[in-house]
Amino acid sequence: MDLSISGKAAIVTGASRGIGLAVARRLAAEGARVAICARDADRLEEAGDALRSAGADVLTCVADVSDEDARTEFVARALDRFGRIDMLVNNAGTHVRGSFDDMTDAQLQQQLDTKLFGFLGMIRAVVPQMRRQGDGRIVNIIGQAARHPHPDRLPSGIANAAVQAMTKSIADALARENIRVNAVCPQYVETEIVSRTIEKEMRDRNVDRATALAGFTRANVLGRLGRPEEIADVVAFLASDRAGFVTGTSLSVDGGYHRYVFG
Repeated sequence: MDLSISGKAAIVTGASRGIGLAVARRLAAEGARVAICARDADRLEEAGDALRSAGADVLTCVADVSDEDARTEFVARALDRFGRIDMLVNNAGTHVRGSFDDMTDAQLQQQLDTKLFGFLGMIRAVVPQMRRQGDGRIVNIIGQAARHPHPDRLPSGIANAAVQAMTKSIADALARENIRVNAVCPQYVETEIVSRTIEKEMRDRNVDRATALAGFTRANVLGRLGRPEEIADVVAFLASDRAGFVTGTSLSVDGGYHRYVFG
């Protein structure tokens, strides 16, 4: 299927590894020009080199999306390089565990700064250009904790739920300007973050990897972890012309974990 994004310009945050890098690779494979950011300069450059070696037109920029000045500079550099911004994929952030009894205010604030205010700030930074173009596509990567709050993942659940509400509100606000805003909600995917979480389970419970892994895979009907490329395929579709009648949607990509008939 031709996604009709060849030559368009995309920004992907948190793209030095995992889902973000897979998204950047997928968009570049479709012919998009891609600007990526991350906080770790070395890992970011490795990601940029990998994309360039595959023939991609890539801009790399070290940036922490929780910092307003960093966001502004990143978007300005992307616009200077590509002359337009057609797609924004908000992916930056990490998974923070914490219960009601042990979560700190600092943990929650960190999640809100990166996920809620970081995503919102990036949207604010790109929308003026999208308005000038009369077209734009924004995809927010939101963990399933937004829909399935867990008592041991309180910081992530609160932040992700806030981002989901923000996604719908902004989608409604921008729809008549031909700027589509959607979200993708993965469950457990084969990334470094999930690997570290599994290793922690092994240590905490004194079990082998297979036993620890079962706790992450039995919740979905496919019985396995997802792959970053599977998330990237859905993101690319939502950012493409093929999804021209889709906005304000939060799409679960979770191997059947999300079982509600409605919602």
